[in-house]
Amino acid sequence: MAWREPRPAPIVLVSGPEEVLAERAIAGVRDYLRAEDPALEVSDIRADDYEAGTLFGLTSPSLFGEPRLVRVSGVEKCSDAFLQEAVKYVENPQEGATVILRHTGASVRGKKLLDAVRSGTGGGIEIPCAAVKRDGDRVDFAAGSSRLRTSASPRRRCGPWHPRSPTISPSSPPPVSS
Repeated sequence: MAWREPRPAPIVLVSGPEEVLAERAIAGVRDYLRAEDPALEVSDIRADDYEAGTLFGLTSPSLFGEPRLVRVSGVEKCSDAFLQEAVKYVENPQEGATVILRHTGASVRGKKLLDAVRSGTGGGIEIPCAAVKRDGDRVDFAAGSSRLRTSASPRRRCGPWHPRSPTISPSSPPPVSS
């Protein structure tokens, strides 16, 4: 699963240190779910400042059956209460709910939870967001971001310019097609 093409699942692990990629992946899952049902309920919780019962409360079926999205940040610093409940939740996720777990990889905290999601328990998937370090990766990121913006806005028109084009100097503007 790539950050450029995120898709929902009962449990989505967005892992890795690259915050920009992670934000786009999370927004992509949210947009996908909202396109399916505009009544999507979105909740945010922090795993490091977690109160027992919150995850189960936010993912429990709603009175009117609206789908739910719970975004959990700081999983690499999670409390013991969150870790215990999240492991139980992954084993039996709620129908109509999507839980996104954001783990930067800064620590190995929550390894049991990460391993369960990575193994596909509960229908879980992982979207890796590796650090963008090499120049080639930056160019690919910029090209992919341009494609995402263009496809999201069909009225925009892009010319034949490509970031790796050797005929265009960095100071000259990209050509515009009519």
